[in-house]
Amino acid sequence: MDKTTESFIFTFIVVVNEFNFHATGCDAYRASQFNAHFLWVKDFFRTLVDSVPDLAEYIHRTSAWMLLHIDGYVKLSNALYPDKIANAKWEVKELGIEHNGYVDLLLGEFKHYKTRLDHGGISKEVTNFLCASQLQHLLLQYGIESIAEVLVEGLSRVKRCTDEGRALMSLDLQVLINGLQHIVSANVKPKLQIVDTFIKEYSKSQVVGLVNLVATMKGWKRKTRLETVEKIEAGP
Repeated sequence: MDKTTESFIFTFIVVVNEFNFHATGCDAYRASQFNAHFLWVKDFFRTLVDSVPDLAEYIHRTSAWMLLHIDGYVKLSNALYPDKIANAKWEVKELGIEHNGYVDLLLGEFKHYKTRLDHGGISKEVTNFLCASQLQHLLLQYGIESIAEVLVEGLSRVKRCTDEGRALMSLDLQVLINGLQHIVSANVKPKLQIVDTFIKEYSKSQVVGLVNLVATMKGWKRKTRLETVEKIEAGP
């Protein structure tokens, strides 16, 4: 049980004792009024205490998102990060060894983010909740999840992409994972698995769409088309 929840419970106990004190010695009518108010306060505190973990998570996630500075425009640019990702060159003919520039921008933002957490005086603010190292670890994890969300949002806006472009998406992701791994000690790959899954599903969806187009043009039987699509979706 965290300190915030404990403080709510302590406050509730104080309120209960106060109600009991005032209700003692009252006539039946006033005692019933006290009991009615007591039941309302009891339900209120029960709901409040149960909501503390969800509220704390929301505050931490929102704080990570705001401190990471990826919800606004890219530095020296008039484009949002998802647009910056979507507008990268994905219709490449050959896959080289260079990743897209937005990867370096995201890594730079994350480095600044960690610096803010290291020097932001967290220990002074969390003495009644989590210890500084626990909160910093939590905020770093939420920061990585925020980057994953931005990546998926940006890649989902890509309209034209070659097979080499999809391979470039995977290259960008791997470079990002390697870069983040040099910044934080915890394994970052699981937090970015959703991006890898999206890239693979993005490839499948384009191939399935092509199969449906060919099936229509060639007049394939429905059974043949469905069997082909099922084989593609099943993967290797």
